[in-house]
Amino acid sequence: MLNASRMATESSNGHRRFSGDGDFALIGRLLHDYVGPRKVTLALAVLCMMGGALMPPILAWLLDPAIKYIFIEKRPDMVTLIPLAILAVITLRFFFNYTEATLNNSIGQGVVADVQRDMFKSLVRLDMADQNAVHSAQFVSRFLYDATLLREGITKGAAGVGREFLMLIFLGGLMIYQNWRLALLSVVIVPVIGYAARRVGKKMRKATKKSMEETGELSRTLAETLDGRRIVKAYNLEDDATARAEHGIARRLKFLMKGVRARAMSVPLADFLGGLSLVAVVFYAGYEGIHGRLEFNQFASFIAAMLMAQQPVRNLSQLWSVTTEGLGAASRVFGLIDMRPAIVDAADAKPLRIAPPPIGGNVRFKDVTFAYHENAAALSGVSLDFPAGKKIALVGPSGSGKSTVFNLLLRFYEADSGRIEFDNQEIHTITIESLRRAIALVSQDAFLFDETIRTNIAWGRAGASNDEIIAAAQAAAAHDFITALPNGYDSLVGEGGLRLSGGERQRIAIARAMLRDAPILLLDEATSALDAENERQVQEALKRLMRGRTTIVIAHRLTTVLDADRIYVMELGRVVEQGTHGELMARGGLYARLYSREFSDDKPATATAS
Repeated sequence: MLNASRMATESSNGHRRFSGDGDFALIGRLLHDYVGPRKVTLALAVLCMMGGALMPPILAWLLDPAIKYIFIEKRPDMVTLIPLAILAVITLRFFFNYTEATLNNSIGQGVVADVQRDMFKSLVRLDMADQNAVHSAQFVSRFLYDATLLREGITKGAAGVGREFLMLIFLGGLMIYQNWRLALLSVVIVPVIGYAARRVGKKMRKATKKSMEETGELSRTLAETLDGRRIVKAYNLEDDATARAEHGIARRLKFLMKGVRARAMSVPLADFLGGLSLVAVVFYAGYEGIHGRLEFNQFASFIAAMLMAQQPVRNLSQLWSVTTEGLGAASRVFGLIDMRPAIVDAADAKPLRIAPPPIGGNVRFKDVTFAYHENAAALSGVSLDFPAGKKIALVGPSGSGKSTVFNLLLRFYEADSGRIEFDNQEIHTITIESLRRAIALVSQDAFLFDETIRTNIAWGRAGASNDEIIAAAQAAAAHDFITALPNGYDSLVGEGGLRLSGGERQRIAIARAMLRDAPILLLDEATSALDAENERQVQEALKRLMRGRTTIVIAHRLTTVLDADRIYVMELGRVVEQGTHGELMARGGLYARLYSREFSDDKPATATAS
């Protein structure tokens, strides 16, 4: 539990973060950061809650005058007045309950929307290493399911607890008014019910946490099966995939059932304990009535109030479980929101300044070392020079460190030592936003969002006009196939761009890079997976894109970089050779061996084709 002297600190997203890990810290943060901005709606909901909670005790109290004036004193005027009073009470109860439910759900849905916004904002700003450390399905599970549990905890849990607790107070007041001795006897059991509800809530919270973890694992299995559907079918892995899913479903069901059993115990237990209290009250009331110390109308009103109180007690025992589930979800949600990237702008960082080409756009690595994992260096003392306006290639076997160079240039990761400079400006003195705005990336696997072609191209530069988008597509040799589609530039590309061919996806990616018009271009072998015709079209588009820019190419096929101004040959995280194609071939080193091997691999295919 949180100490009463907790302190609050401001987090980087402007929210107040309460120290400690207890329930009070979570409740305090929810109230301050997410419920607080809805003060007016909350105040109206509380007023309606109080009004709605007051109506059942009034109904129970009306039994007293109804029995006394209608059945005992037999007053004709009360035959009309008391039913009218009951009608007024149930009408008010309807109004209060409906309005309160609407307002509470409005608060709950708004809180979930704000929480999801903050989770997404935190997620997209995480470092690449943090994003890669957790499967995307786990993030999805937290984003969707935990947020839903949080909403249930607010609307059904916290609001319900407040409403039922108020009703108990008002009903308890009526019971004390009618007979304080009977009231005292009836509440003896309440602490026992509270203790039982807390024990059940702890079990529910533990079961819910485990079931949400298994939900994330099940989501991961589903996502991987769909992403790898071609492999699943090609290798007849349907049964294996089904077995994995069944295992995950079974484990999730195991923990869900633990929660179900705990929740199912709460209401019957409350009913049983409440029944014991009723037995004691009826016994004592009978004793008092026989001795003339309790009137029948008072007893009827008291019993009505007590029976009505059974429902709030039952609900509280169940709603406590919902509330604890919501608090568990809040803990996981805030855990994601509070994650902060390690790679951030320095306090004195300034926007990158690059002179117009061909003067500006120099990039240098000076003795750079980096490791993804401890004792496994991806780069070891690497020095590279990428002159402005030149085409520089990085070649070498898989795992030699080529992609790591791109990751460090884009500052997806931080170098462990050494310097990276852009036009003599050290990378840590540059704002990340301006650094990435100065770089355009075209990768081997051109990723497109499931949006229109126009939108996918437009993401190259914010605020681009329609004419600029079309001009970029024309320069990328994409305009003709786009206009041939039924909806043209407004055609949806599908998940990952799967409605388009590989060559079409690459040309849209190139159009996006064209629109960015960045002075530095990174090409991760953008043509290696294409057929001859598509490769020709894409290569022509790339030549137009590279004109006047500093271009760094990761080459898997050496025939694509024969015209490079300089080629760096990498092996095991080091630069082992550098020079032009002719110089490297004359040297007869690793590059020459790689090129000869590639040529010999291509020769039979060429002979067959001829």
